[in-house]
Amino acid sequence: MSSSSARNLLIFTTVSSIWAIVFGLIGPFYVVHVERLSGGMEKLGIAFSIMVLFQSLASYCAGHFSDRLGRKPFLFLTAYTDAAILFLYTVIEGTYQLYLLQGLLGITNGVADTIRTSLLGDLTIKEKRGKAIGKFSAIVSLSSAAGLSLGGYVVKLYGIKSLFYLASIVVVLSTALLFFIREGKD
Repeated sequence: MSSSSARNLLIFTTVSSIWAIVFGLIGPFYVVHVERLSGGMEKLGIAFSIMVLFQSLASYCAGHFSDRLGRKPFLFLTAYTDAAILFLYTVIEGTYQLYLLQGLLGITNGVADTIRTSLLGDLTIKEKRGKAIGKFSAIVSLSSAAGLSLGGYVVKLYGIKSLFYLASIVVVLSTALLFFIREGKD
């Protein structure tokens, strides 16, 4: 692996770990918050099915266009959109507003999953790809676990909405690290 690829992978792992901590913090409380906003368990199921439907539709398009436009623009777009969505979860009140946000979150999740997988392939060499991706996944998963562990304490001290505000700010600020990733021309 070249030194620039190793540096790019380190930066991407760092950013992904920060995002994993943030979304780990929110994790269980996101479901609680969505349940409150949806107005019932039956509507909670609809809210999550909307998210998964849009996620599946966005995945294909993201892969197709990222091959042409590069991965970084999509990383920035999904990060900033996710930050806005996280903030909007604190101000919406109606079920249909929730459904709209769930659809948008589904799109960003589909795009982000596809881009993350594609970028990992770009940043790793074939002979050691499994090891590199395994290491990446382990670090990001441990970061998510740390966020999940801390989330309850943050909610207890500051409330659920504060958690969404914090997450939104951290996602926006952490995207600055993405400027240091250099995409190769293959």
